[in-house]
Amino acid sequence: MSLTLDHFIYAGRDLDALSQQFEQMTGVTPGKGGRHPGLGTRNALASLGKNIYLELLAADPQQNAQLEGSMGGRITAMDEPRLLAYMLRGNELERQHEVLKRHGIAADLFDASRDTLDGKTLKWRLLVPHAHPLGDFIPKFIDWKDTTHPSTTSVPGCSFDDFELGHPESDTLNALLKELNSDLQVQHSNEPNFRLRIRTPKRMVSLVG
Repeated sequence: MSLTLDHFIYAGRDLDALSQQFEQMTGVTPGKGGRHPGLGTRNALASLGKNIYLELLAADPQQNAQLEGSMGGRITAMDEPRLLAYMLRGNELERQHEVLKRHGIAADLFDASRDTLDGKTLKWRLLVPHAHPLGDFIPKFIDWKDTTHPSTTSVPGCSFDDFELGHPESDTLNALLKELNSDLQVQHSNEPNFRLRIRTPKRMVSLVG
């Protein structure tokens, strides 16, 4: 089964400021999601259409003790908000894990969860590569298992238009993506870059990383 784009992570230090910035750009107020226990983060979400959404991700002040070495700690060290990562959806994460290993990429496969504002706990599985010279151009992976996909419960109004990746090591990345069974293509560029374009009630918006 082919891997498909699941969601994008737009990250910044403060979730309220990040949500306000997104509302000003798009005219859509993202819905608050919840906290990620042990990861040092909390989020807000906006649907980008069927089976795809945008996650606004920020450090969680209530998990300050867990920031060091976590995603929350990484976000806290960022100078300004940016498109941080893209996630691919599949239900064969063990297979993707083996592909990463063959390409010399270490990764963690683990169960994750989010506590929602109404007291529920959503659960899924993640495959997250370790730090690597190719950075966030190596995809992260998610299997939602029995959890309802967030695109169906997140605030509507925006829609996915396009996602572009450029990198000096495009051949290496394309070989990896092909073996992972993803249709994404990386263009050759002198500087690493990726760009997400979304249609919004106000205008076309580009988020870059």
